[in-house]
Amino acid sequence: MKLWSKRSGYFHTLLRYFAAFSLLLLAAGALLLGWAMHDSASAITLVSQRDLAEYDTLLRQGRYDRFPVDKVLGEGGYIQVTDSNGRVLYTQREGGGDFTPDELACVPLHQQGVYRSVSRWESAQGEMTLVASDAMSANDYLLSQEPLILRPDGTIAYGSIPGYSGGALDGRAYGYLTQTLPEDYLIWKHPFTGEDGESRWLILYEAESLPLGGTLGNIWLRTLVLFLLVYAVVLVGMTQWLSRRVSRPLNKLSHGLSALAHQRSYHPIQYRGPREFEEICQAFNRLASRLQESELQRIALEQNRQKLLADISHDLKTPITVIQGYAKAVRDGLVPPEKVPDYLDIIQQKANRLTDLIESFHEYSKLEHPQFTLHTEPMDLCEVLREYLADKYSELELAGFVPQIDIPEEPLRCALDKTAFVRVLENLVGNALKHNPAGTRMLFSLSLREGQARLLIADSGTGIPLDLTERIFDPFVVGDEARTTRQGSGLGLAISRKIVEAHGGSICLVQPPHPGWGAEFEVLLPLLSS
Repeated sequence: MKLWSKRSGYFHTLLRYFAAFSLLLLAAGALLLGWAMHDSASAITLVSQRDLAEYDTLLRQGRYDRFPVDKVLGEGGYIQVTDSNGRVLYTQREGGGDFTPDELACVPLHQQGVYRSVSRWESAQGEMTLVASDAMSANDYLLSQEPLILRPDGTIAYGSIPGYSGGALDGRAYGYLTQTLPEDYLIWKHPFTGEDGESRWLILYEAESLPLGGTLGNIWLRTLVLFLLVYAVVLVGMTQWLSRRVSRPLNKLSHGLSALAHQRSYHPIQYRGPREFEEICQAFNRLASRLQESELQRIALEQNRQKLLADISHDLKTPITVIQGYAKAVRDGLVPPEKVPDYLDIIQQKANRLTDLIESFHEYSKLEHPQFTLHTEPMDLCEVLREYLADKYSELELAGFVPQIDIPEEPLRCALDKTAFVRVLENLVGNALKHNPAGTRMLFSLSLREGQARLLIADSGTGIPLDLTERIFDPFVVGDEARTTRQGSGLGLAISRKIVEAHGGSICLVQPPHPGWGAEFEVLLPLLSS
């Protein structure tokens, strides 16, 4: 199971990893603590509580130097190995000497769970000594006891010593029996058989006052060092994980910013991880996409600006050239007197053409200005359309156009700049008049559609070429590129779109037009709330 889901937050991710970090440390601490307690228990376990039979194989093979003295006897303990007569075969400390048979017989025999106790009291004969071997249960109940009583002269008053020849115990034998020799040690013997079949004795010297301080200190110091080592390893691992998780999205963002700064090809950042980093990468992708779109728009605007200048120059150059040529011909007397009025008429026509072009350029530039605003008033769109068609009807009739009018009786109130909106109608109707022959039908249909006023203006003429439909509202695109009349500045529809959009509406070329119509335009305007 992953430590974070696709949409988990960075805080929750940190919390989960901190929990995993804590659990790992707790598990390591528990293991180390158990190990330390086991070793501590082993260090303070008395030799009388141990089963030495598990070391018989080691002893039988003669690998005395491999005997775990520190574990069995603690720090300061040592061992010797003797034959059945007490001759020392191996010792860890020099100077002890051999044992006599009687001395070896007086060394207490090691038996697991058997403890030796020594007590003394005064009697008529003098100081008596009781040496008892007590067998204890796991619950410290006395199971059996083998008492031995010694008189003041060292002879046995009660009991027996297996292997002892008899008579009074000498000082060394008495010391081994009563655990007073050697000084500061408890002495035990454990029988085993060597590989040669000979009987031998393992003599164990256990420090009477166990030097547990150093042993336990070493155990717990080792435990602390190991725990700190585990802590450091886990901490470094978690730090590396955090570093990778944080640096990975940052590196992706850095590469993305570098690509944008150097205008190289940009690829969206693909990242899955904590929610906050995903959101940052997604926000960067949106920003980069918008910057690229903005750059493409800037390039397109720059190209349009260059085209605009070229088109303006072309549109102005043609009439100016005609005016210059005709005016020079009249001035130089190259025109017969009877032709002068015709030349002056042509000059007047071209001057009017220049005036119209300049007015169109001025109006378009005014609409492009950021501070351009309309002066709208609430008015009935139906009434505005009726007034316009009433004024335009004679011109349509003279041009041979047949108007079809469908205007509802109910008012459709909109916020309109009447002068600007009439310019939209004039542009649409003027284009139809310029590019279509007499007998063309024109449709003016106004209706209510989904809370908006919908105006359809269509003609049954030759229509608009398909290659122009996508850019018909762009500046300097003229329909007569396909109709060969070469009239107009190509700004009429561009101006109309800006005026309609400034009213909060939209204008589009219906494609394909409804049956029976060649070119059809749809204007949508928002209605005022009642």
